[in-house]
Amino acid sequence: MKQKSNIDLKPIQPTRMEELPSFTLAGIIATTTNEAELSKDGKIGKLFEQFYSQSIGEKLGVNIQEYGHYSCYFNYEQEDTGQYEIMVGVRVNEESKMQNDVTNTVTVPAATYAVFVTERGPIIEVVQRAWASIWQWSKQPDINRAFHADFEYYGKDINPEDGQAEIYISIK
Repeated sequence: MKQKSNIDLKPIQPTRMEELPSFTLAGIIATTTNEAELSKDGKIGKLFEQFYSQSIGEKLGVNIQEYGHYSCYFNYEQEDTGQYEIMVGVRVNEESKMQNDVTNTVTVPAATYAVFVTERGPIIEVVQRAWASIWQWSKQPDINRAFHADFEYYGKDINPEDGQAEIYISIK
């Protein structure tokens, strides 16, 4: 979700628009800002490291509804200028409202989403480039972001060195 500047960006448009019903994610959460993510104080990378090193997704086992993982941005305080929460997790059955010392759940609200598909490549780099382009796209006068919840979806067999992700931006 990092905002980048000084990058020569190609104009980006959503691949598709999608109406999605609400769904539940379970995982680990941090609170951050775009400013923090552009500094040494960023939390998103550390959250992904924790998710994988502690095998959080695997621990949720039977509760998983869809394989693959998500990073979900929600509880925006001031749209893109304030704090927001991020969860790295998996999609679980709605009735799996488990809360314990390691995981939390969040319900992603039903919404219309502009869906962007990253190029293929080293996943961290392609996702960061896509977000930089999405920030530029969202500044257009006819774009009205909802800031309810935005998320990235990574398929179950994603290759970190040559991967591709989908980024869903909630719109009004």
